[in-house]
Amino acid sequence: MSRFIFKHKKLILISSGVFVLLMAGVYFIGINPSAKVYKVKRENFEALISCKGEIQSEKAVLITIPDVFGDRSLEIYDTQIKDLIPEGSIIKKGDFVGLLDQGRVKQLKQNNEEAMKKLLFNINDAKIDSAVELVALRDGIEQFSFDLQYKKVELEQSVFESPAYQRTSQMAYDRALRQLEYKRRAYQMTQKGLQTHILRDENRLKLLVDKDRKYQIAFDGARIVAPQGGMLIYGRTFGRGGSRKLTIGSWVSMQNPVIATLPDLSILDSETYVEEIYISKIKLGDSARVYIDALKNQENIGAISNISNVGQEMTGFDSKVFKVNIRIASDNDKVKPSMTTNNEIIIAREQNVIVIPRSTLFSDEGKQFVYLRELGKITIKDVECGNQSDKFVVIKKGLKEGDKILLNKPENGDS
Repeated sequence: MSRFIFKHKKLILISSGVFVLLMAGVYFIGINPSAKVYKVKRENFEALISCKGEIQSEKAVLITIPDVFGDRSLEIYDTQIKDLIPEGSIIKKGDFVGLLDQGRVKQLKQNNEEAMKKLLFNINDAKIDSAVELVALRDGIEQFSFDLQYKKVELEQSVFESPAYQRTSQMAYDRALRQLEYKRRAYQMTQKGLQTHILRDENRLKLLVDKDRKYQIAFDGARIVAPQGGMLIYGRTFGRGGSRKLTIGSWVSMQNPVIATLPDLSILDSETYVEEIYISKIKLGDSARVYIDALKNQENIGAISNISNVGQEMTGFDSKVFKVNIRIASDNDKVKPSMTTNNEIIIAREQNVIVIPRSTLFSDEGKQFVYLRELGKITIKDVECGNQSDKFVVIKKGLKEGDKILLNKPENGDS
């Protein structure tokens, strides 16, 4: 009887131990002495967002197409770059920068000149025709005035005739008087109409003359010169596939008027793009490291100076991206606009925390765990995670310094 009780107590003790282990988030897997392990340690942690960028200046003098190209009456709308000096050229004020398509402006100017000649010819014809027509109307009025005088004399002589004849003479005179007034009004209306028609054409001619002047300005302005000295950096064109630099043959318009820039090299940014799934994790002022490819990945300290409010689609990304500017805190005169960069935006920093590689962390049904090796045994240990980077994870609960965890899932890890 006592032996049975002893075995029963032993069974109870074993069961209680298993229950405690389960409650602690520890599940026994087995023994695999050859499994590779990682020794848990405390260290400083950084959560990073890695992204590529390009050096741009915060401030720059813009070299744009002439404002006259934006005059809708000229119907230029857009124009092609026919020539452009090499990017990076050091130029002085007034130096040649590039040439826009003068041939198109010249053709539009010639068409306008033809319209001017035709309209001027029509105006001269209209003046001659109106003069002839008005002379004929005036002659008619003058002739009718003589007829009216005749009717008046006849009316005055009718006093010696019968009353019926007097009434007939009066009616004839009144009718002739009304007709004369009608002819005078008709003359005035015709004169006003002809004057209005000619004036309208003359106003159209003035517009064409003004367009001709603007076309000449556009033709002369197609030769682009530097507004001041500096280093020339090509402008960019923006489309559904993202932005790309302008070159000879590119099209520019008032919607995208910048041909080139003369950057202020004292304030430089790395212009980069961050995917929308990460954009909520960064804010203005966040620290960053900028590595410049051309300078053998030289490290430069920076901080986020601007975050775009609107996302856009770009080639090479599966989701929308937001433009982010990282201000570079460097006075290195070797850093130049358009240099490519590799950026690390620091979104979290923690000192002296438990950190493990992401490859050692596993999950199942919403729970996160590691394979803990202790006393030659491998057990599943639930953990609570904190900040994460693309390579490491901060462990808030479940592990301590010195613990050994498996780098890979054991063969019987599903059991």
